[in-house]
Amino acid sequence: MSRRSSPHDAMAAAAARLARLATDPSPGAAGRQTFTIRQDAPVLAHVGMDGEGLAHGGMLAFEARIDIGGGDAGLLRGILITVDLPDTDGKLHQDRIGQLYFDLGGGNTLVVAGGSVYPRKGIEMAHGNEQVRAVIGGTGAFIGARGEVATVRHEGGGYDHHFLLLD
Repeated sequence: MSRRSSPHDAMAAAAARLARLATDPSPGAAGRQTFTIRQDAPVLAHVGMDGEGLAHGGMLAFEARIDIGGGDAGLLRGILITVDLPDTDGKLHQDRIGQLYFDLGGGNTLVVAGGSVYPRKGIEMAHGNEQVRAVIGGTGAFIGARGEVATVRHEGGGYDHHFLLLD
């Protein structure tokens, strides 16, 4: 009799692969682990007085599929709150603070928080403009995680999240 894997089993196995990758330090980088998570284009939901989240305190909630290796997928959920808008002095960007929750399956998560800069009327990050945020924790294989993640948006709408975790 053959045993069939459930989707939960596949997610747990993929998260375990990613966790092993994260615990294998890069050559010459004692005490540091690096890995990249690729994200599909997000589904966006605006919450704000202007209907587009482009007012002070306006919020953008999002969700996206993430590739966690071996063809398996996790889920990224997040919120961004606009805290500063372009002004009449020629400022060409808006500032947002946010929190991102990377669900890697099997109880393994990474939590990220920090600020970011967006184009004046942009809903998403500018292409190729790296944003760095803090890794403030995690669960499962990533319990107590700390470090940073550098995020870059691609022309096709997806993102790469380059993690650097410290021991």
